[in-house]
Amino acid sequence: MILYVLAVLLMAGCGKEEVWKEVPEMIVEDIPAKELPQEEAGTKEGDILEEELPEEEGKQQNNSQGIPEARVTQSEPEASGDGAGQDAGQKKMPEEEEKDTKSARLQKYQTVLTDIIEKHTYPDGTDCGFGGTDVPSGNKFAIFDVDKDGGEELILYITSSSMAGMREVVYDYDEKTDTVREEYSGFPGGNFYENGLIEEGLSHNQGMAPLGDFWPYMLHRYQSESDSYQCTFIVDAWEKEFMAQDYEGNPYPEEIDEEKSGIVYYLMEGGTYDTASTVPVCKKVYEEWRKEQGFGSARIEIPFQPLTKENAGNI
Repeated sequence: MILYVLAVLLMAGCGKEEVWKEVPEMIVEDIPAKELPQEEAGTKEGDILEEELPEEEGKQQNNSQGIPEARVTQSEPEASGDGAGQDAGQKKMPEEEEKDTKSARLQKYQTVLTDIIEKHTYPDGTDCGFGGTDVPSGNKFAIFDVDKDGGEELILYITSSSMAGMREVVYDYDEKTDTVREEYSGFPGGNFYENGLIEEGLSHNQGMAPLGDFWPYMLHRYQSESDSYQCTFIVDAWEKEFMAQDYEGNPYPEEIDEEKSGIVYYLMEGGTYDTASTVPVCKKVYEEWRKEQGFGSARIEIPFQPLTKENAGNI
């Protein structure tokens, strides 16, 4: 009778939940599981078994049950760039290393200046030629990145000695050996250019063009590979008005002087002075050569200061 009533109610499609609540437990257990409503069988429509859940959904379900996130997902170390996870004191930051290098550089430059002032000697032991106990006035120095390589150089300008002892020197600091080395050494008063050229006037104009504005010079060019300056040309000239013939008795080359300017120029490559085996060029060719070499670049104003104990101590 009970089964009959139940069947009638099921067919009517109403009061399912209320009827099952009133059915005695013993009768419910006698009914095959496949005839149980989906809600009571634990297989609601759209339900997915836990083992079939994707990994991310499984994590969310576990978290909803109050499981700490640290137990659900594996913790990963945070990436914080080079040296992550290391003691900060074990690896210096680039900025700190740069400060240390600059400090060591300036300290070494100060030592060089002190030796020149007190001992009158250059870093290689050469005497400065000052004489007496004090450094004469007129000498200068600067700490300035003249070659544009990112590190400051020590530039000396020494004129209070004999002509042979006058020097303009560019020193760079060697961090590995904690020493200085010469990048350039020449006669004082050279013109430094932004593109790495140095136009060094010779100490004497004993050539064949002493009358006009021309002065013989050496052309140096900065070489980044060796971090030094290399002499690439020596330039001199011949003025017709000064000498009608050269030292070997050869007449002034009228055929070369196309503009009839009264001057021709010797462009001697490699830093060797040799007018005898060098064919001169006219003024137009010479000016074009200057442009090709880069003399159109801006000149550098080096911030020199007097070479004194006080200035050396304040760098």
